[in-house]
Amino acid sequence: MTIKIIASVGLVFAILVTSVPAMAQNQKALPPVPRTPDGHPDLSGVWQPGSDKPGTWAEANQGVGVAEPGRGGSVRKGANSPYQPWAAKLVLEAYNRRNADDYTARCIPELELGGLSLYPHQFVQTPNLIVLLMEVRHAFRLIPLNEKHPEDLDPAWLGDSVGHWEGDTLVVDVTGFKERLVGSKINTDALHIVERFTRVDYNTIEYSATVDDPKALLHPYTMTSKYMLRPGTRLQEYVCENNEDPARFEELDKKGLITREK
Repeated sequence: MTIKIIASVGLVFAILVTSVPAMAQNQKALPPVPRTPDGHPDLSGVWQPGSDKPGTWAEANQGVGVAEPGRGGSVRKGANSPYQPWAAKLVLEAYNRRNADDYTARCIPELELGGLSLYPHQFVQTPNLIVLLMEVRHAFRLIPLNEKHPEDLDPAWLGDSVGHWEGDTLVVDVTGFKERLVGSKINTDALHIVERFTRVDYNTIEYSATVDDPKALLHPYTMTSKYMLRPGTRLQEYVCENNEDPARFEELDKKGLITREK
């Protein structure tokens, strides 16, 4: 009996010893975080927001073009805006009308803040400027580094962005927004956002955004998300066909096909 037990233990030990090198071979070490000549992490590449799955777009998403990014539920967290009563009422009204009046239904761009994982983003990094290209609505952001917001800036749907490096984290200050007083996302001209992008490994950018709007929110809040590198992915043409037929829209509204049943 003792001999059998010793033999069994020896066999298990042998299997473990031989399997460790095999496992090590299967788990390839990631390349280090690439850096630019000035020493900062290089964010250049095509990324998928709101995901935590590594690999190509096809490997990380189920189906054809269908994003299923989270391995353990939603990757984007903390995105529930603490609206003041007047703003919360407008959001509820928009929900009851299926967000048919939302600005994005008219092809107006908005900051996704680490969300909308169905569409890739591309970072183009230079020493003095970072360009963020977003496939959805063909939107883009210009983020000059180590500069101040212009004194004569014009309000914009995506605001005005300036950035700087804090160690290995790109910090982006965004202000100068146009008001959005209809739809699922309400903000006033007092909206102010601070974003943080940190490339923590070859595949992953950790993202956070602190949002403040003293005219519409009860208090500031912070949301977090991730961007995952998508090698081989290219941004494609996006055509946004807005509601150019008001008569048709009004007809659907009269038939009660827009308002939700209560």
